[in-house]
Amino acid sequence: MERRKRRIHPRFKYAVLFLSLFVVELLIALLARGAVRGYLGDVLVIPMIYFFLRAVLFPKDGIFSVYVLPFLCYAMGWLAEVLQALSVPGKLGVEPSSPLGVMLGGVYDLRDGVCYLIGLLLIGAFLAAETHWKDDRRWFYPVAVFLHWTWGYIQTSTGFFVFLWFIRCRHYYYKGVVRTVWPLDAGVSLGMFIFTPKEPDPQDTSKWAKEEKAYCEEVAIHEYGHTFQSLLLGPLYLLVIGIPSLFWASSKRMQRLRARKNIPYSKLYCEKWASHWGEKVTKEKADWR
Repeated sequence: MERRKRRIHPRFKYAVLFLSLFVVELLIALLARGAVRGYLGDVLVIPMIYFFLRAVLFPKDGIFSVYVLPFLCYAMGWLAEVLQALSVPGKLGVEPSSPLGVMLGGVYDLRDGVCYLIGLLLIGAFLAAETHWKDDRRWFYPVAVFLHWTWGYIQTSTGFFVFLWFIRCRHYYYKGVVRTVWPLDAGVSLGMFIFTPKEPDPQDTSKWAKEEKAYCEEVAIHEYGHTFQSLLLGPLYLLVIGIPSLFWASSKRMQRLRARKNIPYSKLYCEKWASHWGEKVTKEKADWR
């Protein structure tokens, strides 16, 4: 009789990772000198905080734990730098060799920000490796997510608030971004958050329902193409892509023009570009209508 394999509980896995990094941090504080003490500890502190929070509060994979929590940990690193700049640890009497002192650090140094960035990318690499670098977390996942939350911060933060507004809708991972099926007929892409049209009832097996579902998937590929435009253009995305796309889609004048001259929606440069890139990356059909 074949024995069933026991799965390790995520909380236990993250607890082991946290404790391992915690021991390394203590050894660095007690024994290390030079660059190892000055920089390696700052690199590892961000993953250490992340694994602690995953073990205690967020053991399961979710939109928050995978896409948002790493950046909150990254922000904690910069918060520690601000506290160091204000000499808060010293004023509170925190010993540099204590666990809290190791986490906060001793001296303000902007180069520590590079260490925090490396720590953030290590978290991303770990999360991608968990799924064997495929499915919703491909090889470019760690770098892409970081760029979305930094270089593409304007549209990604806007997308995050829209995501929260439609929090009751269906959300799931989609090729390294967050996809929301919202109750609207249009698709929108805001950084690493894409929003696709409402879908037919899953129980509906009619020809119309199948065609509608196929259309929604094509829209998703199109919106996914926009996410790469966001990665490329960063703060210029809304100006170069967002505003022209919004005007092209919602302007009554443009709608009448397309209807009168039978112009497809993808005729506009940014829409054609999005469908092309979406198909290029996914090898799936995008919406060209």
